[in-house]
Amino acid sequence: MSADEQKREYVLNAIASYSTQQEAAIALGTSPRVVSQWNTNKAKPRDLAVRVVQLLGVLKDAGLEVPPPLDF
Repeated sequence: MSADEQKREYVLNAIASYSTQQEAAIALGTSPRVVSQWNTNKAKPRDLAVRVVQLLGVLKDAGLEVPPPLDF
């Protein structure tokens, strides 16, 4: 498996841990459309998405709640 495939699989596994694509998009700081494109292999997650997933995992492991999205 190539590095890009591993990154994609890593992000997709994180997305699958949410009940909806919208919840996953909020947690990852992106839009549901982008999450849908990742799921259908129309786009691949960038390194930033991988880092966000890693940071979310660290926060959860530390017992911290993921902050809610900002409302402007």
